Amino acid sequence: MATRATASPKIAEEQRVLTRKRIATRRAAYTPEEAEQQREAARRRSLLKKTSKSKQIVTKTGVCKTIEVEWPKPADTECKTNCLKKFIQQMSMGSLAEGICGICNIRCYQRDLRRVPLNKIPSIELLKTPEDLCSVIPCIQRTQNLHSNEKHNINNDVDLAMVEGEADSEVQSSFTSIKDVVFYERGLHRSLDKKKRYFIHCDICMECWSALTKEKIPKFSVANKIWMGDVPKELQGLTIPEQRLIAVYRHNSCIVKLHSSFHSAATAQSAIKGNCISFPQDVVNIAATLPLELEDLCDSLKIIFVGCRTPERNQLKNILTVRKKKVLNALQWLRQNNPLYRNVVINQSIIDKLPDDDVPECLWATMQVSDNVETATNERASYIPDLLINASESNNTAIVPLIPSAVLDVNGTNISSDDVAEHLLDRMKLQTAEQTRGLASERSIQKDTVYMISRGNRPVNEYSNPNLLLGIFPTLFPYGCGSIEDGSRPVKIDFREHLRYLLSFGDRRFEEHYSFIFVIFNILQRRTACFHAHLMTSRPYFQQSAQLLESLSSADIATVLVNISKGTYSSIADQRINTLMKHIRVVGGHVMGSSHSRSALRTKIHSLCFNVGLPSLFVTINPADIHSPVALYFAGVDLDLDKILPETLGTSYERAKTIATHPVATAKFFNCLIKSILKSLVLGGILGPTKAYFGTVESQGRGSLHLHLLIWLNHDFTPTQLKQQIQNEDFRQKLLTYLEDIVKEDLDQFR
Repeated sequence: MATRATASPKIAEEQRVLTRKRIATRRAAYTPEEAEQQREAARRRSLLKKTSKSKQIVTKTGVCKTIEVEWPKPADTECKTNCLKKFIQQMSMGSLAEGICGICNIRCYQRDLRRVPLNKIPSIELLKTPEDLCSVIPCIQRTQNLHSNEKHNINNDVDLAMVEGEADSEVQSSFTSIKDVVFYERGLHRSLDKKKRYFIHCDICMECWSALTKEKIPKFSVANKIWMGDVPKELQGLTIPEQRLIAVYRHNSCIVKLHSSFHSAATAQSAIKGNCISFPQDVVNIAATLPLELEDLCDSLKIIFVGCRTPERNQLKNILTVRKKKVLNALQWLRQNNPLYRNVVINQSIIDKLPDDDVPECLWATMQVSDNVETATNERASYIPDLLINASESNNTAIVPLIPSAVLDVNGTNISSDDVAEHLLDRMKLQTAEQTRGLASERSIQKDTVYMISRGNRPVNEYSNPNLLLGIFPTLFPYGCGSIEDGSRPVKIDFREHLRYLLSFGDRRFEEHYSFIFVIFNILQRRTACFHAHLMTSRPYFQQSAQLLESLSSADIATVLVNISKGTYSSIADQRINTLMKHIRVVGGHVMGSSHSRSALRTKIHSLCFNVGLPSLFVTINPADIHSPVALYFAGVDLDLDKILPETLGTSYERAKTIATHPVATAKFFNCLIKSILKSLVLGGILGPTKAYFGTVESQGRGSLHLHLLIWLNHDFTPTQLKQQIQNEDFRQKLLTYLEDIVKEDLDQFR
């Protein structure tokens, strides 16, 4: 069979330009009479298409009017069987199997991966490792030395399909370098050919493949300076206090732990409430010496134990212990391999004060014990039953492995009006300066999203500091590479898009970290709150406020910003600013989880009701993530979803512990399950013909997600008409039969 010829994007564009020139040449050669004939023929063809299309529309409309939907009528057995088959197929291993992209190390569905031989990867020269990373990545120099050996007989061309096994087998890491191109091992597949050489194929995700076919650098490839490296053994297994002791920056957050049915925090899922802010410390003092003093550790770490009795000290060692040797080894490795620690001096006197393997006395002395268990239970109460209440297994261990969660302020109540007003004034200053100069400066665009969060008299910038997360989480970025919003990247990456990538990273380090997901989510929310903030004034003062805003110069706004940051602002200094402060209010919105976002959802529901009528059904879907094999599979448990054995799932306690430490996997399971239910069951007609639905996601007390769903069935009965029809015996009997068919009660014994 003849294969279709393919052309590169450059050649294809040249062919299109040549075709357009040929058409233009032919048209220019037409006489006026021939040109008129061509236009008349084109008009006739267009009219013919419109006529045939209108006939089709009339025909379809007529059919819809003649066919009446019979309701209430239960779905037949064949429809239910087909819906169930589709649902099972969408939740099977063939649909949900995951794989790793060999170029960007992202976890995605196997069906979205393309397996390609290395020598068939398009534009592979774009994947070359940047020069500044070649000296950082451990395997590159070693692999180059292996390839330079003559016995391997590796060609110098781009043909990378066959590489000797000895070179790659000696590289003991999650990635390998072939001809200065970094590939991730879990995305590579090797097979032996007749000459006993490795034939390598690479799994490539859709985004990386699309970029390479367009001759662009993939966003999350090493070529775009996205490389974090493996976590060395020196940084593995560090407890919360140990991570705080070695961090360049610290973030202040309240640590909250929900109660568990097993009386263990290991099985409790994390919650978010309040606000979490990262405070970069005095760089001069911190860069001079590490680790942190134990007395300073208590300033940012507070332990609150909720229980009927005070825990024993050995019960908290698993999460609060400090080991001086572990801290010393971690700092020595970081100073050798991480550029942020290059000038750090390890203070041996502070190291000597650390315990060998025990909970620091300062943490134990400042720990607060709360015996108000009833209040904590009420806070996590929900009208949805907890599936773990009657579980047979219990936690018999003497260890209390607390898993903390940061707290967030979804409503923006802890972001003061002065903070947001200062941000808006900063934006106005930039805009005024650019309008005065008449320049569209790139600097104005970059600084448009700058939000200064003050602590004391020192404003701190969280938005243009790519080293912030590198300094807070050295165990996640051990080599000091792969920062967010790095301006030196060839391909720019959006902040939100980069966060999605990190939470889908192959080794799940970012998902499993105790505070990373909350810190970045809070930064994202504050950024959203400031980006969507705008000024509002009442109608009588609108014209005056507009004139005052127009009269302000960049220097005026700069003066106000300096005075506000110093706390020396005077209302007498500039009456124009004083008037604006009185008449203008700052309004923010579009923040996920805020009251404004919930109000917007209600507005959409009202609009849908106005358009299609009142909903027919209200459904709550509460997936049991703790007992779901799909959630466990997404969390990294080795399972075959098509061949589930009870003994492979573990106990309820083990499953709950796995779910609690993998929030991204739990959310992915919920999203996958709800989409399958809506597509296969609801739209499939298992409840009857459906014309619309609207759902909102909420989290219950223990942290699991559930969905509230409104469904509009495809019938034209208004509430008044339905009330009248119920008086009819036949209609009432049909309605009862329909309700008994769709409303069932099934009591199942969860393991």
